[in-house]
Amino acid sequence: MTTENQPEKTPLMEQYEQDTGNLAVWKGEITNGFQKWKKKRKKENIKAQKKEELQYLEKEKRKLREGFDEGKKAGKDYDHLIVVENLHKTYLLGTTAVAALRGVDLTIDKGEFVSIMGPSGSGKTTLLNLIGGLDTPTRGKIFLEGRNISMLSDNALADIRRDRIGFVFQFYNLLPQMTALENVMVPLHFSGKLSKRGKKKRAMDLLQLVGLEERAHHTPSELSGGEQQRVAIARAFANDPAICVLDEPTGDLDSKTGIHILNLLRDLNARGATFVAVSHDAAVSEFASRTLHMRDGKLTHEGKVGGLKETDVMALKRKKEAEINKEKCKSKIFQFLFKNQDRDSIKITEIQQNIPEAILKNLPEHFNDILEELVQENNINAKLVKDELILV
Repeated sequence: MTTENQPEKTPLMEQYEQDTGNLAVWKGEITNGFQKWKKKRKKENIKAQKKEELQYLEKEKRKLREGFDEGKKAGKDYDHLIVVENLHKTYLLGTTAVAALRGVDLTIDKGEFVSIMGPSGSGKTTLLNLIGGLDTPTRGKIFLEGRNISMLSDNALADIRRDRIGFVFQFYNLLPQMTALENVMVPLHFSGKLSKRGKKKRAMDLLQLVGLEERAHHTPSELSGGEQQRVAIARAFANDPAICVLDEPTGDLDSKTGIHILNLLRDLNARGATFVAVSHDAAVSEFASRTLHMRDGKLTHEGKVGGLKETDVMALKRKKEAEINKEKCKSKIFQFLFKNQDRDSIKITEIQQNIPEAILKNLPEHFNDILEELVQENNINAKLVKDELILV
């Protein structure tokens, strides 16, 4: 029986009294024992709920893995080499979520040369990294030859990158102490499919394919920018990949050398190679079989580029600016060498690091070629030996 001011007994109070043998209400007041028991019970309920949710998520993951294992055996029945479905990628910058991709759908067929263009921050490099297996999506799927590579473990994804995807980067990424031949052989060492003699023959065949068999025993510092990019392309094809992704393939080259590289890519494409390239260079789209445009993390339209091709006036202006940058570059080299005239030798990379990036990115030729020109014209008393400048 309750008084007028006494709290009404609830089922929870009755449960407490049953479990503990203590009263939930005493002299018209809720007891401290009941309050503490109620808080403890609430925490236990939350903990149990979280455990149940984790068990459910683990169960769902297990289902996905089992489904993937089945798909891995048979593969998905796609007619396309690459299929991208509702692809999203979000990065966390501190506490801020930044959406790089916002639902991209795309198919790429074997033998295509696809160019992806767009302003900085449009998501094109993110898309390339996901297709190349260098990153995983926040949401969505990527199928390569029918396999969902977005579901692979890190080790399985590394195997895919090694065996089925070739990479060509803007700054070549060649190992400086190795010759061109040895650089091309690097992916072959990891695959373990060929003998030592077989690897060497495969690498030499690829260098011949890109027109560099006579430069096989030169290190990167002894090669021009265009030659280094050719080595990088040969290396990308070492394991006969299904697709080759290119990140700004002409970005570190002058326009003439860039066209030579694009002609090489077109020749390889005509032989059946599949390329996906991201670039700011409008010339790349002129050599591609299809061009995609991106903005704000989405594909806007595709087709042949119109209005982006460099005009004669634009080309003349760019060449003049490049020549001005070349003179600025020479001046910076002289300044650096004057400050370091007491040294016997200087690494080429050290000199290069002291040239402003804005100048380096807009030179009419490779930095090494400019340095070599200064040496040959006796403008500086030095000689080039591999990757060093020896001061005389």
